Amino acid sequence: MTEWETIMKQHNLKENIQHNDLSSLVDTTFSVDQYKSKLGEDENVIVVAFKVKDDDPAHELSQFLETGHDVLDVDVSTGPDENGNYSVFVEINRDSSAFDKIDKIIADVERADNSFVKQQFTSYEVKTPSDWTEENFNNGIITDSYDYVIKHNPEAQQIKERIQFLNKY
Repeated sequence: MTEWETIMKQHNLKENIQHNDLSSLVDTTFSVDQYKSKLGEDENVIVVAFKVKDDDPAHELSQFLETGHDVLDVDVSTGPDENGNYSVFVEINRDSSAFDKIDKIIADVERADNSFVKQQFTSYEVKTPSDWTEENFNNGIITDSYDYVIKHNPEAQQIKERIQFLNKY
């Protein structure tokens, strides 16, 4: 492996995006677990969405994140939102390593956009932006599929309550 390849691997930089190529193009507030998965069931997949100014940079970021990360899929919205931003959707498995996976993705986005600092996120449970910390993530995101089903499916919640009631006797 050449010295350049070693540097690229260490820094997770890909050929299509160089250091700070997306400067000031990625919104520092992103969403976690607010969108439906296109590949799997919501209880098994977490969708992270980054807002990017303009279509071409969004596609560049999408391609950049698609390689080198443990993701199920990366996709770009078909059109801009009301502010002209495109969303880059990243789908990952809902499991105990979700925070670490997202944190690594964020580190790569920081390399592509030096202004992507002091990140905040919103979630299905927490609509007000929170600082990106592991504690805030754990307070706002359910990483266990079973717990997700129980929380979001009224029938499953009722069954759980009945079982708990019956177990008391």
